[in-house]
Amino acid sequence: MRSVTLRAALRQAARQWQEKVARGTLSAQTADSYITNSERLLRFTLALGLERLDDVTDTLAQAFIDAPGHDRQGRLVPCPADSTRRVRRSSVDALFAEARRLGLTTRAPLLDLPPIPRSQPRPTGTLTDTDVDRLRFYAERGMPQTRHAAVLGLLLSGLHTGEIGLTATTDLDLDNSRVWAVGAARITARYCPLEDPWSREVLRLRVEYVQHQASCDRPETLTTNGLAPANQLQSSVCTAFGEVVRASGIAPEGRSATPRDVSSWLAAKIHSETGQIADVALRLGLSSLDRAAKLAGYEWQPSGKEA
Repeated sequence: MRSVTLRAALRQAARQWQEKVARGTLSAQTADSYITNSERLLRFTLALGLERLDDVTDTLAQAFIDAPGHDRQGRLVPCPADSTRRVRRSSVDALFAEARRLGLTTRAPLLDLPPIPRSQPRPTGTLTDTDVDRLRFYAERGMPQTRHAAVLGLLLSGLHTGEIGLTATTDLDLDNSRVWAVGAARITARYCPLEDPWSREVLRLRVEYVQHQASCDRPETLTTNGLAPANQLQSSVCTAFGEVVRASGIAPEGRSATPRDVSSWLAAKIHSETGQIADVALRLGLSSLDRAAKLAGYEWQPSGKEA
């Protein structure tokens, strides 16, 4: 087993992950994340002069998880966020789990170490109409060359971040005031109406700009280059939204606003207008009415038990 290189193990594990994607037992986004982070682990070990799979000890794996990195602008991040560390750790675990199944090793780095703590879920439903108007104002800067207004417009229409990065110019049906949402993990594909005049207008301008700039070797996606893996497209969308939030200074509950806050604001608005949680679920592509109710901030079942 000591003769197995990390590169060879990664190649075989990646093949297994891709087969699982084809069978529908693993999401493409998760597989992309495993492969990307395992390739980073490979570069990390090679930089230390190590090539073998079994050279990855508990100490080395932990050093990789805690290693400095760079943000999307190329700036050094000396202490990675817990979310980044969790993704790295899950990738190392997945790589060695596949390697053990394939008989390439018996090692299980990090198995006995405690999990990386998760922060408490942040409250949603705290954006006000004034907050949303302020987000619209700051998202318009540089429009339509910048994608910020289009990202916000799609969020306000009911799309999720995992869908926005994949939304193409052809998904906009301006004649019928709707946009096709491609769906994602646990999210149903659907048409979302463009009821918000601001969203409809900024998306129209963005479509015209993207189509004018389009080339034959690049897909005409509205807010991303459309060529990256799904997880990177989603991250790009979240980055764009974060830039709008920082410019606007919106901080519900004393924290930075997130895309989920916009979805929660929309869910509460739909529920207020129609009185139906089912309408919330339909717009947002949610199969669970409980999830839709939670997003709208509506407690439709008693939290306590009757004596």
